Amino acid sequence: MNEYILQVRNLHKYFAELEVLKGINLDVSKGEIISIIGSSGSGKSTLLRCINFLEQPTQGQIIYHGVNFTERQQDLIDLRKNIAMVFQQFNLFNNLSVIDNLTIAPVKVLHKDKTASKAKAMEILDLVGMKEFAYKNTKLLSGGQKQRVAIARSLMMDPEIILFDEPTSALDPEMVGEVLDVMKNLAQTGITMLIVTHEMQFAREISDRVIFMHEGIVHEEGLPEEIFMHPKETRTQDFLKRVIKG
Repeated sequence: MNEYILQVRNLHKYFAELEVLKGINLDVSKGEIISIIGSSGSGKSTLLRCINFLEQPTQGQIIYHGVNFTERQQDLIDLRKNIAMVFQQFNLFNNLSVIDNLTIAPVKVLHKDKTASKAKAMEILDLVGMKEFAYKNTKLLSGGQKQRVAIARSLMMDPEIILFDEPTSALDPEMVGEVLDVMKNLAQTGITMLIVTHEMQFAREISDRVIFMHEGIVHEEGLPEEIFMHPKETRTQDFLKRVIKG
């Protein structure tokens, strides 16, 4: 593996008296696809949100390319340009068209050229199979289409890492496949991806490494075949028995 581009060190997160993350350590290499699995409430989504500082870590370090951003809060815009986030509930502007959802941040926040941004948006929409919907109002799209637009929006900033927070959990079953196909194609481009998911077969197919979290700690991690076929820890075994039919 290449040198680590992202490191999480002794990460703790409290919500009032509740400790949700209990000393997480994580190293991420460039181009690595990591799936994070575990029961609801195990801290998976909180981990991603702390990495992107959507939640403020209580203790610990988030280090990106050697820079500890827990000590560089004024530079979080730079961090978020390089570490994008795709949410469960899409978080799109439903009063805007698809293409305006993609261009609003580059044009309004980064002051990018509007014509160039639209051209880039059309290329990315083509990549995720949504080019024909570019000028459609976002609120008229299906859940699967909205999530593909959300993925396209994250790509507009040319991020080095994309964090996916259960990107299919809000979708009807028939829409899950179209989003997972886009993510599989994206994985082939060499972009680094951290994926919180309940889609076990997808995690097994796409991942370089799988992390199992339980009660706020990394309980077990390894290659997909190791985790899914030969889990060492009893809690990992019990979790997989519950979620994998047959």
